[in-house]
Amino acid sequence: MAVNKGLTSNGVEIALKASKSGEQEVNANVQTELEHSSRFGQAFSWRSADTDIDAGDTRLFIKNTGDDFLVLSSAEFGPANVVCKWDIGIGALTTTPTGTVVTAVNLNEGFSTTVPSYVAYDDETAVADATPLLTVTTSTTSSKSVELSGIILGKNHYIQINQETESTSGQVTVFGHYNAELT
Repeated sequence: MAVNKGLTSNGVEIALKASKSGEQEVNANVQTELEHSSRFGQAFSWRSADTDIDAGDTRLFIKNTGDDFLVLSSAEFGPANVVCKWDIGIGALTTTPTGTVVTAVNLNEGFSTTVPSYVAYDDETAVADATPLLTVTTSTTSSKSVELSGIILGKNHYIQINQETESTSGQVTVFGHYNAELT
């Protein structure tokens, strides 16, 4: 391996290794957008309660009311006392949601960063149903993780997760991060 010198980073000389055929040796750390945002205190989770709600009610409602985009990563569904079907939809209707307030939790406890503007409710009953994007079925014995990659909530857009099956329990947690620079 030949070593090329002369590159600097912050005044420190960096050596690049190359084979005789010119192949470079590179070490890289790869992280998800959620991990990257968490490093800067911009990643959050919203968790519903594990209580009895009526079939068709919204278990978790999150509306982005700020100027930064809310980029969703995943939803984690807990088991319930019966097999449950959940509808996940997004919308942008003018809404006045009600229910039990859900507080976002910063995924990096080293930050006391204020969460960009949002409203979130558990057992939300006032908003008309959003058009479902997908339906998720959960068992009575294990949790289920669902990727929400590609769902980005602009200002005044929301995600609505309805528990379509009547049960006496059921819980969901949504993970996401804020990004001001999406174009």
